[in-house]
Amino acid sequence: MKWLAIILLGLLAVLQVRLWSPDGGLSELRELDQKVAAQRSANQQLKARNEELYKQVKALRNNDQAIEQYARFHLGMIKPGETFYRFVPADKK
Repeated sequence: MKWLAIILLGLLAVLQVRLWSPDGGLSELRELDQKVAAQRSANQQLKARNEELYKQVKALRNNDQAIEQYARFHLGMIKPGETFYRFVPADKK
């Protein structure tokens, strides 16, 4: 019975050292929790961005005006006979 108590105390000491050591245990658990929270936040932002892109793709597939608007603003498209004017603001010094 005495040996069992010594073995159990030794095991408890080893587990306590592992629990409180900087290489693992509670400090590592806190760090991993922070990383998980940051990754969840990033995932939410990416899901929102994916939703925006999905809506844009859906609009481009189903709406000719959306295609024309995208081509005009993002690709610089102009129709035949149109004149494109670009106004550049003066430098503020």
